[in-house]
Amino acid sequence: MRWFRDAEGQTLVLTALCASCLLGFMALGVDVGLVFRAHRNLQIAADAAATAAALDYFYNRNGTSPIAAAKTVGTTAANNNGVSTANGATITMNDGFDGTITTPWHNSDGYFEAILTEPTPTVFMGYFGFTSMTVKARAVAGAPNGITESCIYVLAPTGNLGPGNHGDSTVYLQGSFQLNAPSCGVSIDGTASDTLYYQGNGGSTSAAWIGVVGGAGGHYSSYTPQPVKVAPVSDPFTSYAVPTNASCSGSTITTSTGTIGTAGAITCDSAANITNATFVGTVVLTAPVVTFGGNITSSTGANGTTLVFNTGYFTENAGTVFNLSPPTGAQTAGQPLPGVVLAAPTTNASTMQLQFGDSSGTFNGIVYMPAATFTFQDSGGDHSGGLTFNIDLVVGQLNDQTTTLNINGYSPPPGTPDPLNIVALVE
Repeated sequence: MRWFRDAEGQTLVLTALCASCLLGFMALGVDVGLVFRAHRNLQIAADAAATAAALDYFYNRNGTSPIAAAKTVGTTAANNNGVSTANGATITMNDGFDGTITTPWHNSDGYFEAILTEPTPTVFMGYFGFTSMTVKARAVAGAPNGITESCIYVLAPTGNLGPGNHGDSTVYLQGSFQLNAPSCGVSIDGTASDTLYYQGNGGSTSAAWIGVVGGAGGHYSSYTPQPVKVAPVSDPFTSYAVPTNASCSGSTITTSTGTIGTAGAITCDSAANITNATFVGTVVLTAPVVTFGGNITSSTGANGTTLVFNTGYFTENAGTVFNLSPPTGAQTAGQPLPGVVLAAPTTNASTMQLQFGDSSGTFNGIVYMPAATFTFQDSGGDHSGGLTFNIDLVVGQLNDQTTTLNINGYSPPPGTPDPLNIVALVE
């Protein structure tokens, strides 16, 4: 039995056994790494397919067979990212219109799902009979609020509007108001239980939908459409910079009858009264209050204007006529906010006030004042139709006091970007 107790050669045996195990783990690690890499590439293709389908439908939904066309675009996007049925891959495009999306919370109009599978060859596992492994990727994309976009965004999470115990509202509708946005939606980020407050039951609302993160208070049950719970919507202009360097400085001005902006200059550090003025390009106003009067216009086309209220607020005299539109040319350093006609930085939480009843004219473009309160009043009596608003509102709070507010929504010229047209990858 001496040979049984002999320890010579054990190290060699143990080394061989451990080497086999180590080589096996290395082989497994190599194959797993290849599978993870293949899955990552397949996920990129799935994201591209779902996003491409949602974008095609969003912009071409009035065309012929838009759902089928969008699915074809999604399939093409997957092909362009290296996924081909010729290599054994499968490409499945589902849509929310017929309820085929696998997650029920996105089974609604405007959402598209891409499900891709693809066999991935293995290296070492083939010796054990596993010559390939099938990887799978999935993505869902669509407009966060459906195919009908928002034209009113109220971004403040907490507010100070509303009466008495309801002073935490961010949208306050008072008296015989009429809030009309029939072709688009209203998105409210306020978290309070009465962040949307209806004072009295003498008003009316008309919108494609009203979405609220928190809740509604007051006489909301008597209004249509009824608000629904939604997730908060982020500021659509977070990737843009609001200019804050003043375009004008100096003493008080009382009247300007010329062109303000790139073709002229004004002084506006103190309280400013601007009457009968034409604005061109981006003009940054630093006055604590700007009072408009007479005819306030902007040049048309590419020579429109973006008025930035850096620190203060604006109001207007009786009889003021507004005809303002944003620049519509290619975005340049002088037009940092595409499509925006009125703007304020996030540091300006002033109350902007428009008196409907004794003003007239047209506002075209996007109002971007994410921390400010925008107040509409009727100057004593419901004067509907005094001002025409072809605008989108992106504001901190919204206050409509006994007036008719018709928001038609802003449609930029063809070829001009609209930052409020949003299609997002949601899964």
